[in-house]
Parts: sequence; structure tokens; C-alpha cells
Amino acid sequence: MGKSKETSLQVISNTGILKKIVSFIIKIFHIKNIGFSNNDNKALNDKNSFLKSIKFQEDPDKAMLLKLQDDLEKNGINAENAYNLTKDLSETQKRKLLDLYKEQIKMYEASIKNHKNKILAIKKSSISII
Repeated sequence: MGKSKETSLQVISNTGILKKIVSFIIKIFHIKNIGFSNNDNKALNDKNSFLKSIKFQEDPDKAMLLKLQDDLEKNGINAENAYNLTKDLSETQKRKLLDLYKEQIKMYEASIKNHKNKILAIKKSSISII
């Protein structure tokens, strides 16, 4: 046999475990244009933009109406306080306030019904034990 420059040893590149995992996923899903960046500011900005994109945006009218409802309950619910707090509202805002109260009443009624059912179930189980 002659001189051969080939060796049986395999050349191993020094890559981190994260890069190996990502390259494995890229191979599986045939993903293109994925690279690694050491720019921490870019990663932080991407994270912040992602958080902003999924952040729940509350209706500004609803927030205002909840504050109005809180003020009304603090000052006492009577005709004079209700008039003073709602005189500057538009008709649509007044309708939204009414809908808010109706929605809350339905939630309270459902909660009361659930508690009644739990109490009845406890009573039935305690009677069957005796």
C-alpha cells in the first residue's frame, strides 16, 4: 500500500448544542433563512415587540365605564350622583354602561346558581352518609 493522506478520523467542528438542535430542526422542517446573532438588543427588541403584539388591548370606553362605576359606588348610588357622573356621557356610552351592569348581573346570578348547586350537592352527600 502506498502513502495515503486520508485518515480514518472524522473532522468535528466546534458547535454549541443549541446550534446543533436548531440545525436539526431546520433539517426536519426544511426551514430557510435562520441565523444566529449575538446582538442582545435585537433579541430584546424582538421580545418586546412580540409581547406588545399579544398584549390584550382593553376597550378605552370600558375602562372609563368601570372607573365611572367605581366612582358611583364610592359616592353612593342615588339619582343625584348618577346624574352628575353620567351627564357628560354620550348615548352610546350610556348604553354601554347599562350593558356593563347587565353583564355583571348575569355573572353574579350564574355565580349564585353555582354556589347553590355546590351547597345542595354537599347537603345530599352529607344526608347519604347519615
